[in-house]
Parts: sequence; structure tokens; C-alpha cells
Amino acid sequence: MLMHNPPHPGKIVKRALIDGTGLTVTEAAKQLGVGRITLSKLINEKSGISPEMSVRLSIALNTSSEMWANMQTMYDLWHAELKRKTLGVHVIVPPKAS
Repeated sequence: MLMHNPPHPGKIVKRALIDGTGLTVTEAAKQLGVGRITLSKLINEKSGISPEMSVRLSIALNTSSEMWANMQTMYDLWHAELKRKTLGVHVIVPPKAS
């Protein structure tokens, strides 16, 4: 079962990495080994968490990379499910055996 309207993972990253530590975006990006713009896009919900970013966050925050990857997947899946009825996909029925 899908979580009801999960938050964008960037919101969680911002809470944990910026709000929770007092680091600036520039300082946090340096600690993660990424550019400031990369982290800014993530925490401002303009991009998602890549597998590599999942690993970086897991190291920096002593969490699992799977947690971050799953968070992104659940967010993406929730939004894809909202489009379910408009996708134009039809059920495939296999032919009956003779």
C-alpha cells in the first residue's frame, strides 16, 4: 500500500542536513562532496535523490542508502499513481488455449 501523499525527499534532507545541523547549503554541499546548486535543487524540491546521492546521504547522516532510495521511489510512485487513469494502458488478456 502506498503512503498517502509522501513528502518530497528534499524536504527530509533539508530538515536533517540543514535545519538539524545549522550548516549552510554551501557547507552541507561541501561535506557531501557535491556542488551547492545540486544540493539546493534537492532541498528546494526541484530534483530528486539519485542512487549516488542516497549513498552520500547515508554516509553523512549515518543512515542507510536504501532508506533514501526508497523515499524517492515512494514519492515518484505516488505521483505516477495519480496519473493511472490517464495513461491509456489496457489490460492484456492472453488468448485462450485451444
